[in-house]
Parts: sequence; C-alpha cells; structure tokens
Amino acid sequence: MSMSYPAPAMSQGRDEDLLISIAAIVLPGSIERDANDNRLRIKVEGSPKENPDIASVAAGTFQTLLGILRVLRVDAGVLEEELRAGLGAGSARDEAGNHYVMVEAARLHSISGGEVEGFSEVVRAAIDNSQRLSNALWLNGSTNRTAPAYYMIYELAEMEFDGPNGLRDALAISPKDQDRFTHSANRLSPIEGGRHAKQTGSAPWGLAEMRGFSADLLRRWIDHAASK
Repeated sequence: MSMSYPAPAMSQGRDEDLLISIAAIVLPGSIERDANDNRLRIKVEGSPKENPDIASVAAGTFQTLLGILRVLRVDAGVLEEELRAGLGAGSARDEAGNHYVMVEAARLHSISGGEVEGFSEVVRAAIDNSQRLSNALWLNGSTNRTAPAYYMIYELAEMEFDGPNGLRDALAISPKDQDRFTHSANRLSPIEGGRHAKQTGSAPWGLAEMRGFSADLLRRWIDHAASK
C-alpha cells in the first residue's frame, strides 16, 4: 500500500519540473504531478496504520529533494510560504481596497542537456555512501533557512572529515571563505538570521553569501562521496 501527500507549493513552475526530474533518479516514484490540480504530490510506501509517522516521512522526502535542487541551482527551490515571508496567503490591500499580489520574478536557469540527469545520478551514489550528507541535504531543504541551518550543514561536513582542516583538505575549500562563513554565522544579529542572541563584531557575509558557500560545499561533498 502507498500514500500520497500534497507537496509544499513552489513559487516557480520550472523548479517543480526540475524537482520531478531529480526525484525520478534519486528517489524514483516519490514525486508526481496531480492530473487534476497540477500540484506536486509526495508518494511514500505504507499507511498511517502501519506507520503513524508516515506523513513525516513524506515531508522529509520532499525536504531532501528540495535540498538537492538547491545545490543544483543555488537560487532555486523557493517555496510560496517563504515568498510570503511570514504573512498569510492572499493579496495585500491598501486603504482604498486596491489589491497587490506578492509574486517572485521569474527566474531562468541555464540547464545544459543531460545536466540534471548526470547530477542526480551522482547524488544518488553519494547519499548511498554518506548518511551525514543525506542529513545535510535535508537541512538544505528546510524552510526559511538562516545561519543555524547553514552552520549545521557545515558541522556535519566537519564531522564527516574529522574537523575543519580535514574538511578543507578533502573538499578544497578556501580557508578564507571558511573563516568568513564561520565568523558570519556567529556574528550576524538575530534579526538578520544569526545563531546567537548577542551580536559580537560585524559579519563579513550575509545570508545570501552563506547560502552560496553552503551550496558549493555540498556540491563538493556530493562529488567526493560519490567517488568512494
């Protein structure tokens, strides 16, 4: 027996297509498009009676696949929920009753022939070889990522490679970027998405740069794990 659950809505239809292509190779049969409403659904084996946590399994499956998509293209995978930035669904209105719809500008990803398929094959081999990498990709797919999520990805990589020096050597990470990343995670203010309630010093990077560093680290980690 299998169950399907509605997937979180994504802000770009092209991202949904990419996610379906990734899922077809990494986790075949896990993502499908509903023929009635054209929305994505997450398919998992089992039933609530057999596994009371099956809905969480479905959510985790989608989150991991979303994390993979965000490695393939760092600016992809924005959810409608994230686009609303903490607000409810629907339009904004001014006092005259005029409606303003919150939309994300369309993004075009340059994808060469076979790139998604090739990348997905490498990811499938990599996560078979590293549970920590699989966990890091799950974190990368979390909603409204801030410095704590990015830093946990980094910490998992440090654990995988026996510390910051081992990580740097294994994945050829720039020591300067490594320092910028860790300093930023610790120095960003809470309102900017930092890790600590008390801000100490200035952060060299904002969340956008931290997101890019994390995606690059994950891409290198994927390639390394797949080569084992």
